[in-house]
Amino acid sequence: MTTHGFVRAGDVLRAAAIAQSRGGEVDFWTLYRLWGTYAVAVLEAAQLWGVLKWAREDDPKARVAYRLAPRGAALLRSAEIRCSVDAYALRGRIRLLTPFGALEVPLDPGHLLSAAYKLAEGCGASPRELYAEVKAVAERAAKAARGLEKWLLG
Repeated sequence: MTTHGFVRAGDVLRAAAIAQSRGGEVDFWTLYRLWGTYAVAVLEAAQLWGVLKWAREDDPKARVAYRLAPRGAALLRSAEIRCSVDAYALRGRIRLLTPFGALEVPLDPGHLLSAAYKLAEGCGASPRELYAEVKAVAERAAKAARGLEKWLLG
């Protein structure tokens, strides 16, 4: 428990993965857009555990950033987050199950590409390669849909 409350270890690992995918550094506002005020607790836990370390640019427009610490890099190597994707049809949409949570998207190329870019940002993989996997998984889920789901997907 941090001074800001309880933090899930997976969220600290996710923050480290985002930092790694952005060249080893992530700014506070990126995590704030993702988690809101919970980002403060995640960053505090990451610093306590030695996963991220605070780094501030020395310029007039100083931004608050966090760098991946050696312990965080070792943790990511040992965890090896795989960008595996699974999917199923739900209420006329495709629900993608990713290592970072579920994401519901319509079955069209634009939304699937957007989902692939979001997943690639967290995993540090190529969005084009992930798009092929996301598209294949979504098409399999659409074919496996039963009853009205098949017609709702259109």
